Amino acid sequence: MNAVASQSAIDLCSQGMSSIGRFQADAMQNIDASIKADDHYCLPKIVKAFMLQGAGDVRYSAEVIELIKQSQQLLPNGVSREAELLKAVSFASEGKGVEAATVLEAMLIGSPTDLFAHVMVQDETFWLGRSEWMLDIVERAAPAWAPTSKDYGAYLSLRAFANEEAGLFDVAEKYGRDAVEIDPTDVWGAHAVAHVLVMKGEIYRGIDWLEGLSPHWGLANQMRHHLWWHLCLFLLELGEYDRVVNLLDTEIRNPASPLIQASPAATIDINNYASLLLRLELYGVDVAIQWQTLAAICAERISNHGSAFSNVHDMMVLSASGQTERANELLQSMRERFDIDNQSSSVALSYRAVAIPVCEALLAYRSKDYAQVLSRLGGVRHQLQLMGASHAQRDVFYHLLVHAARHEGCDDLQQIYMRDIERLGFCDVPLRAAYR
Repeated sequence: MNAVASQSAIDLCSQGMSSIGRFQADAMQNIDASIKADDHYCLPKIVKAFMLQGAGDVRYSAEVIELIKQSQQLLPNGVSREAELLKAVSFASEGKGVEAATVLEAMLIGSPTDLFAHVMVQDETFWLGRSEWMLDIVERAAPAWAPTSKDYGAYLSLRAFANEEAGLFDVAEKYGRDAVEIDPTDVWGAHAVAHVLVMKGEIYRGIDWLEGLSPHWGLANQMRHHLWWHLCLFLLELGEYDRVVNLLDTEIRNPASPLIQASPAATIDINNYASLLLRLELYGVDVAIQWQTLAAICAERISNHGSAFSNVHDMMVLSASGQTERANELLQSMRERFDIDNQSSSVALSYRAVAIPVCEALLAYRSKDYAQVLSRLGGVRHQLQLMGASHAQRDVFYHLLVHAARHEGCDDLQQIYMRDIERLGFCDVPLRAAYR
């Protein structure tokens, strides 16, 4: 179909895509307004499909499929950016993250300054746990960018995060700081530097960095909550547990927040909250009351298998809040859905190889079966990246391993696990709160 989209729809879609590239909360509002302005314009429908698919929540699956179907009927004739983006999101909706990322990577060879494609491919490779691939894509595009380029600061943020996850901390910090200097509201640049500083163990610099930038986060999407989560990682190292507990319900998951009210079951918010609670618990802090905050929400996610990483955090909540029956139902649902050898999608692999054994370990931890924790979690510790997320996010599972090894009196395993975490790029591991 070659219908010319209305200018208002084009402008609204452009603004929405710009907001996505800057992790701003008004992105969906603008994309929805674009669709309303011209229902025959396919690009905002494709963009919305990407946004919903990226939530890692099967509640949106039917809408994603419908948006893809509508977009297929509205595509311009011939080769187009829209057609390639649609191909990528179609692969993603089928759990084929590698295929989706490959389409986006190919797009960036021809259009290396396409910020939206950069954001989408970084998201895909992030959840695939492919940090080297992520870095290769963003660095290959670097010669096409200049300080005068549109979206240059946002590109630097993506470049910073890719370099950080690949262990190139100094250059990552430079790019992230440059991005924030260009735009102090750049939460992805702030986020990349926070990652660098936690990996390097620069606790006070991390606190100063995030606290100094926090007044600029008013327009951000759920990344603002995640940045407060990052602040808590630094505070935990200093033993400021009371402040962390306070931030849980004032910044990370404030029930009065418009973002929380609009999406109370957003997976990123569940992950932030649950992983901090587990860390606090492993440090000896009583958080029994706080575990109940997400108990009802996670109990409704038993068959919601949009993200292996998120289901693992559901298991944290269900097992900790005393919902053992629901926790076992979650585990059984995951086994029935994914424990089939002929499923080759990246999502199925993340569940079979990692999420199922990690959930088994979390259940074992609740029954104080530390030998089983070591067996199930220890056996897959070198594959944790398959369920995506960052080194800093997955670090909690090493906390759990060391905790279990201590209970079992396995000093040799403690040393092995600490060496593992050093190889991932964490500095001064013996001095970290979880390991000292």
